[in-house]
Amino acid sequence: MPRPRSTDGGELVARTLKQFGVEVAFGLHGGHLDSLLVGFHRNHIRLIDTRHEAVAVNAADGYARSTGRLGVAFATAASGYSNAIAGLATAYADRSPLLLLTSSPPLRDAEQNALQGSIDQIAMANPLSKWAHRVTVVEEIPSLVSFAIRKALAGAPGPVVLDLPIDVLFGPADEARIDHGGGARMPAPPSPSPAAVREALGLLRNAERPVIIAGGGVRGRAASELLVAFAERSGIPVFNQQTSFGAMPADHPLNGFAAGHLAVLQMVHGKGPDLVLLLGARRGMFLGARGGAIVPDSAKVVQVDIDASEIGRFRPFDLGITADSAETLRAFLDTDTERWPERSAWANAAVMIHRRERSFANEPTVVNGRLHPFHAIRETLRALQPGATLIVDGGEMGSWVGESAHEARPKRIIGHGGYLGFLGIGFGIAIGAQVADPGSRVILLMGDGAFGLHLQELETMARHGLPIVTVVVNNACWGMSIHGQEAVYGNEAGIVSRLADSDYDIAARGLGAAGERVSRIEDVGPAIRRALASGKATCINLTVSGEVTHPITPTMVGYTDDPNTIVIPYYDNVPRR
Repeated sequence: MPRPRSTDGGELVARTLKQFGVEVAFGLHGGHLDSLLVGFHRNHIRLIDTRHEAVAVNAADGYARSTGRLGVAFATAASGYSNAIAGLATAYADRSPLLLLTSSPPLRDAEQNALQGSIDQIAMANPLSKWAHRVTVVEEIPSLVSFAIRKALAGAPGPVVLDLPIDVLFGPADEARIDHGGGARMPAPPSPSPAAVREALGLLRNAERPVIIAGGGVRGRAASELLVAFAERSGIPVFNQQTSFGAMPADHPLNGFAAGHLAVLQMVHGKGPDLVLLLGARRGMFLGARGGAIVPDSAKVVQVDIDASEIGRFRPFDLGITADSAETLRAFLDTDTERWPERSAWANAAVMIHRRERSFANEPTVVNGRLHPFHAIRETLRALQPGATLIVDGGEMGSWVGESAHEARPKRIIGHGGYLGFLGIGFGIAIGAQVADPGSRVILLMGDGAFGLHLQELETMARHGLPIVTVVVNNACWGMSIHGQEAVYGNEAGIVSRLADSDYDIAARGLGAAGERVSRIEDVGPAIRRALASGKATCINLTVSGEVTHPITPTMVGYTDDPNTIVIPYYDNVPRR
């Protein structure tokens, strides 16, 4: 029989995480980690093991995005850690707070060509994390874990990495020498100055056409409630970056959904906002980059960000506030005592843009024998009960979802790709979101290209009893790729951008999930409702036409007939010299 273990490194990690309220960790087994995994088990931290380490980190990311709390992932030394790096990169780009725990060979075996010891894991993590550290003394584990958690959550959130060599994890701790560091308390987030609050309220009150653009800074229930309260008091419509969908209830009359709708607003009404409150929303690709289509050049800008370096990063601002978004909203509500002007006509015009009838609605439901993607996805969304969580993972497919997402009245939407445009993350994000909110229905909408990157995770969903419904929008191609090629190269399109029309539903059944292929428009709604009623992990193989191009694609690749312009797909074009 094994001897009773003394307190070791794995136990100290688990104990410290438990003190911070950690309830679940996502990862994949490796022998280096057994001490840690036993520690998790003994401290009643739930373990969700995936089939790929990148997906485990994505799941911790999805958990963090859904709750606003820390996500925790684990990956074994070297090979497992190398797989996990992809998930780490996404979390870093999108400011998602998570802790990645890994291991390595014994300290004494450095530079000895040891098993899984040929890479510098900390050097790999440095450009993709807020902080990375290799633990060398077992008694320092509580202090370093505490510091790592505060680092992940304080300021602009992001991922952190702890490398725990196997001899540190398995080594016994001297209880008298354990360093607990700062304990499990978190510091209060920064609040705005009273002067800045008064100035911001004055600018908002005096504007004729103000809007709020919410970003990742409003994640979490508290921030969401404060955002709703301030929007209702001021009557200012709220638009969202991909990182904040769900902060406003989907059916709220002041919810304008995607910030991109502001570009359409200017085209339809001739006038856009004259003041924009950027609330934890970074400027860049999701806000029109250098162009003024979403945030007009003529508009005043009040920018709130917990990271001062993001304020005015590459565009001017009229007032910058370095503070937590939730604390800023709280200060607005506490300070505001004056009556707000009547702006219902402006607010209604702004939010109705996303409810306008789409031109696609009049197009045929079938194109060359396959479903039109607009109709197929709209019927999918209409079949959902209000309050679902939508996870969107794909290129052009995500734009089709955006056309009708409001019809599902979702609790939240976690958008595709993020700043890295990383396809395939949907499986992990959905797993994390479902674990974070077991009572919610999680619907994962994926392009068939994205689906193929990690389809084995259907087995993870089935094995852990996660009733996620995965809808594969199957157009047998990399949609944005082939349609972007068509816009730029015409008949030369189709280079490494076609896929087989695969039986993803059969693959799902082989992995322990339910599966169904849907090819007729009248069958879409019933298939979705059956999947939801089953309470099982299910894959719907929704066959759509790859010959329909969403108009966002030629816009994104910057297509133009101007002979004096060089097209730079997905970025700003440059003049021909």
